[in-house]
Amino acid sequence: MPSRKVSEDDSVFSGRTVVITGASSGIGRQLAADMAVRGASVVITSHDEERLRQTEAELRSAGDIHARCCDVRDAAQVVSLVEYVEHTCGHADILINNAGYAVYRPFEESSVHEVLDILDVNLGGAMRCAKAFLPGMIARRSGRIVNVSSIGGEIIITPNAVYCAAKHGMVAWSKAIRYELEQFGVGVNVICPGHTTTRFHEHATFRRRDADRNPHRRSLDPEAVSAAILEAIRRDRPVTYVPAWHALLVWALRVCPLLTEPLWARISRKRINQLYMRMRAEQAPSDGGPT
Repeated sequence: MPSRKVSEDDSVFSGRTVVITGASSGIGRQLAADMAVRGASVVITSHDEERLRQTEAELRSAGDIHARCCDVRDAAQVVSLVEYVEHTCGHADILINNAGYAVYRPFEESSVHEVLDILDVNLGGAMRCAKAFLPGMIARRSGRIVNVSSIGGEIIITPNAVYCAAKHGMVAWSKAIRYELEQFGVGVNVICPGHTTTRFHEHATFRRRDADRNPHRRSLDPEAVSAAILEAIRRDRPVTYVPAWHALLVWALRVCPLLTEPLWARISRKRINQLYMRMRAEQAPSDGGPT
């Protein structure tokens, strides 16, 4: 449900059409509710039609919600999504590229198919959607693309090499097209949230990390991330970190590498060593069992 009180600043959303990918749960779902209650017509998409329809029913009381199944890896489905939005709502004012997933395993353990699929969903899908919606935005000299990246798009987080590559690409691409598209009246924002409590971490491989994760470490909730995204759109912020102090971490790693890199390397190696120890333990035969 909506995460904060509607204010006068929310006129930027009222009467607009917002398309959100990966919106059947987590950050996307929360964004849909928050946008709808602020007067936007919201089109939510997901590759999982059953979960999408359930989310649509749950959010119907929040406002004007429409659901359209779309796998961002499929160019034909993305084109069909654009046609659906134009037929149902007229056009898209704001595109929020939120679809994404990760696995918690090192690069050498991943198959080529998995590597390319992570790149496609997290980066290729966003580009595919942007290319499909951009012609209309450029013709109207109006529109906005919001790309939901990750803190892993600015710093290295092991063992998520491929996910980090995709999210680094999303940050770089967002920064570049912000300059390219401003002449057409199209804004671009990129959001870099930290660890957020969503279904994102339900992949079986994340159980390895959860076993070693500090139980006292706090995670963001989707409401906080959604609120930060709304504020980024209102203020047209090029890059937004959630929580805000992550900006200091990114700055320190860039500006003071002689001081910060050894510490970050130590943290990264510790995570990798813990992972491989757990992997070896999982693969070892149990006592008394077959060898």
